Amino acid sequence: MADRELHGYGHLLDSYVPRAIGLNARGRGVRPAHPRGAPVLRIYGGRGTGKTAVCRRLHDSHVNRVHVALWPMTDRSAPPAAPGDEAGLLASRPLAALAWLVHELDAEVPSFGRIPFPRFTYGLVAATVWQDAAPAADGPTVAELADFQDRKAALVAALAAGPGRAPVVQRFGAFAEALLPLVSWLAPALAPLEDLLRQFVRQASGGTRPHAAALRWWDGQDLRVAGTGIERVLRYAQTLHHQVPATARGKLEERLTAAFLADIDAYHRRPHLLSRPLPLIVLDDTHTGTGERLFDLLMTAYATAAGPDNARGAEVRRPVLVTTVLAAAPPPGAARQRPVELSRLGTLDWRGPDSESPEEWQVWVRAPALRADAIAPALGADCPRGLPNVIEQISAGRAGLAGPLVEAAERDLLAGEHSLLRRRGPAALGRTLLALPPAGPAAAGARTVADVLLRYLVPDPELIAPLLRRAVLVSPDDVPYAPASGDEPDRVSAFLRAGHWERSPWASGADGPGPVPPVADRALRELLLHRLRAECSPAPGRPDAHLAWTRLHSAALDDERVPEAVRLHHALALGHRERAVSGLHALLRVLDRPAWLAAVQLVCAAPHPPDGYPDRHPEPPELCRTCLDRPAEGGGPHRDIARLVTLLWDLSTLASLYPDDPDSPDNRLRLLLTGSRLADDEGVTAEAARRWPALLARGRRVPELPVPPTGRGN
Repeated sequence: MADRELHGYGHLLDSYVPRAIGLNARGRGVRPAHPRGAPVLRIYGGRGTGKTAVCRRLHDSHVNRVHVALWPMTDRSAPPAAPGDEAGLLASRPLAALAWLVHELDAEVPSFGRIPFPRFTYGLVAATVWQDAAPAADGPTVAELADFQDRKAALVAALAAGPGRAPVVQRFGAFAEALLPLVSWLAPALAPLEDLLRQFVRQASGGTRPHAAALRWWDGQDLRVAGTGIERVLRYAQTLHHQVPATARGKLEERLTAAFLADIDAYHRRPHLLSRPLPLIVLDDTHTGTGERLFDLLMTAYATAAGPDNARGAEVRRPVLVTTVLAAAPPPGAARQRPVELSRLGTLDWRGPDSESPEEWQVWVRAPALRADAIAPALGADCPRGLPNVIEQISAGRAGLAGPLVEAAERDLLAGEHSLLRRRGPAALGRTLLALPPAGPAAAGARTVADVLLRYLVPDPELIAPLLRRAVLVSPDDVPYAPASGDEPDRVSAFLRAGHWERSPWASGADGPGPVPPVADRALRELLLHRLRAECSPAPGRPDAHLAWTRLHSAALDDERVPEAVRLHHALALGHRERAVSGLHALLRVLDRPAWLAAVQLVCAAPHPPDGYPDRHPEPPELCRTCLDRPAEGGGPHRDIARLVTLLWDLSTLASLYPDDPDSPDNRLRLLLTGSRLADDEGVTAEAARRWPALLARGRRVPELPVPPTGRGN
């Protein structure tokens, strides 16, 4: 499924990134496409949209060709525990992530060498001088610790003696040498930098003069301390040691991030026989606490690297940053950050902003959806018609969900004439697919492929049961009808509030969006309702399973405080089709046509009852009062509403197919909506009749069809 996970990312992989870093097809360095600084890409999307896959592909396709770093890469890229309030300067997850980037970019690349990081290393070693060290059972030997403490004391004494650079320089080098065997114990987060520190020690112990340019950079920083060179860096680290730990860590992270980018700039401005491509930094999961802080640090340094208003933008060499965010949409205000589709990234007119604002440097890009045309080749030419479309709809275009569906379908289709998918008609194709046994590495412990998908979206199994109760609700106001206990409501609400869930309102129109149910992500709701139907179906050991379905939908059914359309929604979920039709017939006489079409969709969004439920729980007799009050109509509008409900209810699930030709004059939905019994004088139903069949054919489902406004006309 790897290629399908990367469907839609081709332009980013093959064109945009090589041009941005300055690398041609032969692996030679050329002029970067954005000499004043490249835009920082923010690829956003929900779980399973291929973001991690494209990050790994970007890394793997550029390793040993250019300097490239990917975070997070392995378990070594994070320290073993989060820092406490009293932890030392170096107990920082963002600093550990930054150290991992340094480790990756310090690697030798053929033709282009390695990037030294003297500014970063001076600041880092200076900070370790003030890192508290205490004996531990699994720590260094007594001799190593004693040597470290002696050299640290000698360095601190030389610094306290006042100006006199040479003794401080010598003792700084001696301290770094004693630090080397202790670094993974003293600051576990910095373990990846042992090779970098070893080079530093080798230079210091060999009598090499301090890196003058690196120290001049530190001299140019506003550190609010006296002295120059190494003394200045040490005194700055000493001031941090006396501050509140959390504040001090934040300041150190900021300084070292600026030093990190300054080292990259210095390396690329140094004369070289070959033109060197810019480094590529790929950050995945920047929505996490560590990822967000690391991104903020890099963006602040990135935006200010060329001075006020990016005045030296053409001179400063900055790395190219590609990042991902687990989010369904950009944050408010991102419109000025030029959100674009990935396929249109090549049309972006970017010259580098004259700004130090990090937001002005970001471009938000939606992760591409996996479409049926990319799914179909994996299923073969003889797969049942519509199967690629069903997979696209159930997965909501997410490659992480489409993969298990494709794998299960592939295995089933290999059975030839015994294939369940081949033996089912189009109407049952989606439900059959979800009930197939899973295939592939994700199958362990799952009975069906639907179980695999739900486990992917909801990793915490304790959340499944309360989410099942929420999935039947129409709006947050209905939550009291989903009984819970303990801290369950808070945990579930926090899970559903996460920014990566799609939140499409139901039956939106010109008057504004419709209700947004507690489980608003269609793919998640589909899988939860599929699980709920299965759990509420009688089976050995649970003969009364239908009762749970009845309780869930009966709670709001007879409460007059609940809106009528919501009550009809739950009635239809119980199989009370005549009550739903009669209720919609009554609403047709009191609502304007846009409001009525919205109500129809809300009612028809009802989940279908479990297998066998209507037979064991038949609908009680229902008389339509509107028909009784209007005998002259002969029941014609009632029959058309019944046909409309049947048609749209069948199209309320992502597992459904729309087999009708949307352009045919005999299209059933169009004929119903334009017939004289349901048509209105202002053309609202006519507009719905024009638009809805085409949207249904493209995969849109009830209740997300747009409601035309009043007075729109044909």
